[in-house]
Amino acid sequence: GTGSFAIAAYVPFLVQTASASSCTTRVSIISTGAVCVWSVKLASFLFWRALKVKTDARLEDTLSTFSGTVGFWFISALWGILTSLPHALGTTSSSPGNPLFTIIGTALFLTGFAMETTA
Repeated sequence: GTGSFAIAAYVPFLVQTASASSCTTRVSIISTGAVCVWSVKLASFLFWRALKVKTDARLEDTLSTFSGTVGFWFISALWGILTSLPHALGTTSSSPGNPLFTIIGTALFLTGFAMETTA
């Protein structure tokens, strides 16, 4: 589920830090931390909601058929890959990037994280 984003974010970071030919950049540390914090927060909320509600009526029709289940998991996997791509590409890049974009990206993350948490 959502917690797998944290694992998927942390693996490229570990590979980069273990590589003798590259150094860990500030961007990769910030990006990995942001993805992991958001992922754990969202996974915790979804787990809490699942314990409270016990069922998700929104998915009953979709998951009741084999093709619906395959389609649901295919779209979920595609969504995970597409949304993880910026982090994976940024973390594995040897370029430190533009510091202004790092500041803007961090500010956008913190704003979005705060808004999502208070909503």
